[in-house]
Amino acid sequence: MRFGLIASHQYSFDDDLRQRIGELFDLAEHAAELGYDSIFVINHFVSNLATPQPISMMAKLLDHTGDMLVGTGILILPLFNPVHIAEEFATLDQLSGGRVILGVGAGYREHEFEALGVPMERRGKRLAEAVELIRALWSGEEVEYQGEFYKLPPNRIGVPPLTPGGPPIWIGAGAKNAVRRAARLGDAWYAPGNSPKPEFLQTSLDLYNAELERHGKPREGREYPVGVELYCAPTPERAVEEALPYARREYYTYAEYPALRWQRDRFDELVVNTLMLGSPEDLIAKIRRFEAMGFNHLIFRPFWLGMPIEKAKASLELFAKEVMPAFKG
Repeated sequence: MRFGLIASHQYSFDDDLRQRIGELFDLAEHAAELGYDSIFVINHFVSNLATPQPISMMAKLLDHTGDMLVGTGILILPLFNPVHIAEEFATLDQLSGGRVILGVGAGYREHEFEALGVPMERRGKRLAEAVELIRALWSGEEVEYQGEFYKLPPNRIGVPPLTPGGPPIWIGAGAKNAVRRAARLGDAWYAPGNSPKPEFLQTSLDLYNAELERHGKPREGREYPVGVELYCAPTPERAVEEALPYARREYYTYAEYPALRWQRDRFDELVVNTLMLGSPEDLIAKIRRFEAMGFNHLIFRPFWLGMPIEKAKASLELFAKEVMPAFKG
């Protein structure tokens, strides 16, 4: 089992952004020293929170993360030109020594598509074409592409990736068709672990594995990442007391978007079914359930909106000391 972090770089507009970003880089260095395996940045445009952009954040994080994998979790790929992303991530792959992951998704916030002048309809097809073109460019060979959304006359990528064939591509997805698409197109399905439906992950994982089999893709050696909300404290009561107010604030802020209004209406269900706020013993038991399903890379948000960075550090330290050894032996 690998353990990674979601670099939740979204802040109140009242915050000192430079200070907060500095705290995040300090936290990343601390995580690298503690033995965490990966860190993932996020992507939103014209957000209701101050949200620094992912490629810039990744480039800076490379200098603060030791040997950790650094990726996007996720990049809203239909809002970008795939030639741009192929060149940027090939550059990051070179700069990082081959420890980059391109995590992508189709997006869900209508106003982001409107702001960038991209139709939201058929965004799944846009994503599929973009992934296909990026992979072709990463081959290093001359590419000519004629798709419905993207066209490229014969050209070769200007910056070849260090990793043969390019960095791994993970695809975030929640809907059934999107999970199937992740199996067809991606090197991994980046599973969202915050559905209030207890059966969601197992049902979706079965669907994903069936689609892999249908396309002749092996499960062996494949990454099975899942993103969760997690906070570790000496007792369950302390974990809830220290983390829940900040998690509630962040979820309620996200719920201002129509597509996520359910997160406010059903927050109590999220607390019971998906927010992993507990003692080391609690968290070991919960992670065992992910492990039994087949997930092998747990990626969690270490802090929420407004949480003092000292609390996040204490949680990471306790988790590294008391939880990680149960899965790293």
